[in-house]
Amino acid sequence: MNEIIDEIFQHRDELERAFEEIQMPRSAFAIKRFVINQHDTDERKYEQCVLEMQNAYDALRTAILRRELILKELAEYGDDEKSQIRKAIKEIQLRQLERAMIGTARELIVLYKIWREDFPHHYTREELEAAQEEYWMKRLTRQANQDLMALGRISQGNLDALRQLGAYEELNVNLLGELINNLRIGEDHEIRQISTQE
Repeated sequence: MNEIIDEIFQHRDELERAFEEIQMPRSAFAIKRFVINQHDTDERKYEQCVLEMQNAYDALRTAILRRELILKELAEYGDDEKSQIRKAIKEIQLRQLERAMIGTARELIVLYKIWREDFPHHYTREELEAAQEEYWMKRLTRQANQDLMALGRISQGNLDALRQLGAYEELNVNLLGELINNLRIGEDHEIRQISTQE
C-alpha cells in the first residue's frame, strides 16, 4: 500500500492539474437547463440567474480575501519543525481554497454570459413583482399536470396552492375534467402543455 501511495505522490503535478480541470460544482449545461430554465417565465429565470450570479460573486470575493489572509499567515511561521508542519497544513488549505475559487469563477463566468446574452432586458423589482401571478399560475398548472401524469390525481399540496392562488374553485368546478380530458400522449410521446386559462 505504501508503494502505491508513494507512486501517487510522485505524480503530484499531474494530479494537481487533473484536480483543477474538474473544478466546477455545476456544468454550464446543468446551470442553464436545470437551474435557470427550471422556471416557467422569463422574469423568474432572470431572477434565478441573478441570484446565482450574486452568490458566486460574493463567494469569489470572500475567497480572494481569505487567500490573501492565508498568504500573510504563511509568511509568519517560524523555522522550527512544528511550525513547518503547521505551515505545510496551511499550504494544503490554500490549495483547496484555490481549487474552489477556480470552480466558483467558472460558474460566475457562465452565469454572467447567460445574464448578458439570454436576458437583453434586465428586469426591475416592480416588473418581477408584476409577473408573479403569471409565474405561479404556470408553475402550479405544470405541477398539477405532472401529478396527473404520474399519479392520476392532483396532489393535496398542489390543490391547496391553487386554492391559495384563487384558482381552486375554478379548477374544481370547471377545469379538473378538462385537465384530464386534455391530457394526451402524442405519437411522439410528448405530453401536451395544459393551461388553466379559459
